[in-house]
Amino acid sequence: MSKPSDKILSGHGITAPHRFEQFIEKQHRVFVNRNLKMSSIRWVGFDMDHTLALYNGNFIEALAFDLAKEALVREKGYPEQLLEIRYDPQFGIRGLVVDKEQGNILKMDKFHYVSEAYHGKRSLDKETRKALYTSGALQLSSSRFWSSDTLFGLPEIALYASVVGDLERSGWPEDLDHHRLFDDIRFSVDLVHKDGTLKSVILKRLSECFLRDPKLVHTLEKFRREGMHLFLLTNSSYEYSDQVLTHVLADAFLGKRWWEYFDLIVTDSGKPDFFLKAPRWKAAQNLGHSVPTFSGGNYRLLERQIGARGDSILYIGDHIFGDILRSKKSSGWRTVMIVEELDHEVRANLASEGSREKLDRLQMRNGEILDELHAVRTDLDALRAEKLRGYKSLAREQLRELDEKIASITRVERRLDEELTRNLLRSREIEDEIKLLFNPYWGSLCKVEGELSRFGDQMNDFACLYTSRVSNFLNYPPNKYFLSPEEYLPHEI
Repeated sequence: MSKPSDKILSGHGITAPHRFEQFIEKQHRVFVNRNLKMSSIRWVGFDMDHTLALYNGNFIEALAFDLAKEALVREKGYPEQLLEIRYDPQFGIRGLVVDKEQGNILKMDKFHYVSEAYHGKRSLDKETRKALYTSGALQLSSSRFWSSDTLFGLPEIALYASVVGDLERSGWPEDLDHHRLFDDIRFSVDLVHKDGTLKSVILKRLSECFLRDPKLVHTLEKFRREGMHLFLLTNSSYEYSDQVLTHVLADAFLGKRWWEYFDLIVTDSGKPDFFLKAPRWKAAQNLGHSVPTFSGGNYRLLERQIGARGDSILYIGDHIFGDILRSKKSSGWRTVMIVEELDHEVRANLASEGSREKLDRLQMRNGEILDELHAVRTDLDALRAEKLRGYKSLAREQLRELDEKIASITRVERRLDEELTRNLLRSREIEDEIKLLFNPYWGSLCKVEGELSRFGDQMNDFACLYTSRVSNFLNYPPNKYFLSPEEYLPHEI
């Protein structure tokens, strides 16, 4: 039987890695939700940000946080005390939902049950969560809610929580509500992206902002050697992409310029509208290379340009909606989701293996205790019923004997109850220890209380494959048939 460490995070059940895969560290594997034959793929497309170009998360998120905080004070007139707030890199994870009406930040399971919630940095207890969020289905598409589905959204989440907490401690302005506060923070974050403030710092400090993957260029070369054509499809401008990819894809051994890895380049694509609408695109001129390069457009124009469509195209990106869901639903392209957090998620999962086994043993013992308590209480009820039925005919000594039996069994009951309490307290400690291994606020990115989280469910539903970085494909043979694990119903396990 497979060990717990061989469980696939997508929720398919238990599966052992393929024979050669056992030699690949788990955080460097490609995980499969739906079967995919690489031999059927003619074109492979790539997003840039958080896909080909991996950001140094702590640095870039703190930078975006600080610039947005300054814009909030400068452009929206918030008190200067907010400039003292510092970025907490552990607070935000993908898949969180902001309740702009209540000022809360929520983590949900796949059924939209709110399992964790914070108001500012204050955790809301279960009774408060139930009172606020279990009266009916949450309409997450309404203006009341905002979903953090990209890594670019993490500073926004952290800033909102920090400002809510700071203003409520120092005195909440009478003319401000939680909804307007969030909209002002959204404005400030958008502003530092749109006005070039953030990008200008990034381009001056490329080596601090990006994590260079030495295997990336060899992975692109491998795709090309296997007869596949490559295209770039990014929302970033050509000028920004040029400088970032020059840095990220630099390789002294191969000596290639970044555009030489691609057969088509599309920038300023406007995803997800690239997959939903039909704007024309503009051909770029005088770029110093002959690779066909366009700005804007839509997926139908791209398909006509490359002479391929549907499931002969594999698109690799990090955005669950902009890259994965829309490309899959609108175009029928096959999809790979880059989930950088898997590096940490897999390590935490492996590190928590022993704790989870302890938790399983405690839960099994608790089940036995409940069975034993049921038997004990059945015996007590029978003895007390015997006293009630026979008190007129039983001698005093017989009644006392029944009392002694009841007292003896009651002591057993007390010991079982005390053991149950100890086990429950220890279970809580272990659950907290496991949570800390993943994230001290939210626990696992992909799971919540034994269920897939909202993010984990989306990843499972919309991505054919998922992995932590593009270069993980270098670990797999040409024409690999990625085979998903068998899916089980509960009665089949």
